[in-house]
Amino acid sequence: MVPTGSEQLMEKLARIPDGGEVFHGVAPLLERWCARLAEVFEAEGTSAMVFDGEGLQLCAHYGDLPAVAYRDRVRQGEGIAGHVLASGKPLLVENIETSTYFSHARYPRNRGKSFLSVPLLREGRVAGIVNVRGGLGKAYDTQELRALTIAGLLVGRDIQLVQMRGVLRSSFITMALEKTHRPDLNAMVKAAEDPGKLAKLLARSFYRELRRSGFASTQIIMAATEIISGLGASLRDGRKGER
Repeated sequence: MVPTGSEQLMEKLARIPDGGEVFHGVAPLLERWCARLAEVFEAEGTSAMVFDGEGLQLCAHYGDLPAVAYRDRVRQGEGIAGHVLASGKPLLVENIETSTYFSHARYPRNRGKSFLSVPLLREGRVAGIVNVRGGLGKAYDTQELRALTIAGLLVGRDIQLVQMRGVLRSSFITMALEKTHRPDLNAMVKAAEDPGKLAKLLARSFYRELRRSGFASTQIIMAATEIISGLGASLRDGRKGER
């Protein structure tokens, strides 16, 4: 018996590794996922975005995409991804040129006219978006949308694995979580799964440790400036690599 299109998609998804690979950061993980999804869905391009509390930031992609895309933040309701962020529901666009979403498309002139966009959910909230662009041979349909929704669950699982491994590798993060949440292990895990809250928790812990160690306010400001300087250098290097 010949497998149906839906069965073939599920077989391809089943062949994707189970998340046991070790990635040092969410971006390398999502880069690998974008490449995998492009193969599974025979896509012209794929992208993965993360929600930073204010909007969606492009984190990884496969295929042609302007470098400026990494500098833009997509807010709720803006573009196709912004629509999915607002609704929290998967979206299928069979042909962008004949769709009501044409005016919302950020790059409507791409060759691929069919789009799939699914949210990466965490505790019922959108933590990111995965987009697939294709439709060169035929438009995507609901079976591809269901398959990508399942893939989105796998992506979300892997993101949590990477973040938790990062927490376990850092003695400073572990100590900060223990001091804040002891002895509630569940609370520690939840804090570690929310990058925004975790970053704020670490900043407060870092400040308290510097104060406790006797550093003056001017010295703490110097430390914060050094962190910002390091971040700026990292962003500049990333932009050079995109050119």
